Amino acid sequence: MTTAPTRGSTTPDDTTSGRQLSARTAPYGRHMSNVLIAAFTLSAGHTVYARVEGIEDPTFTVTTPLAWAFYLVGFGSAVLARRAGRVAQLSVLAYLAALLCISVFYYPTTFGPQQQTTFGWFENDVYVGLLVTATYLGVQRLRRTTLTPQ
Repeated sequence: MTTAPTRGSTTPDDTTSGRQLSARTAPYGRHMSNVLIAAFTLSAGHTVYARVEGIEDPTFTVTTPLAWAFYLVGFGSAVLARRAGRVAQLSVLAYLAALLCISVFYYPTTFGPQQQTTFGWFENDVYVGLLVTATYLGVQRLRRTTLTPQ
């Protein structure tokens, strides 16, 4: 059996199956960026959904400058997450800390019964989970931690 070549170094044989394993490496910034893109895409999708269903928060709609600014900064942070500089890393982590505080302390006050649809709950929980995941990746990157499969 042959396998497609991968980037990265090759590791020893897998002792349980006798197959040779290959390790691939990818920078934290790319993963962090992709997680942030997923989070803000989901959030933007929910904003459009809320508009269509007529359940949007009047201060945060598809037509308010606040929403446009939020998504501009959000997707901008995904681009910034790919930068290797410490200032960029700290900036993204500070932004994520602020978003997590807003998600935990402010957003529940605006998430009334009308917004508590199945998709509303899904978007809320997955969005916050993605922010936590991006924060974890950012902290590990800042600490210069290398994750290994063993």
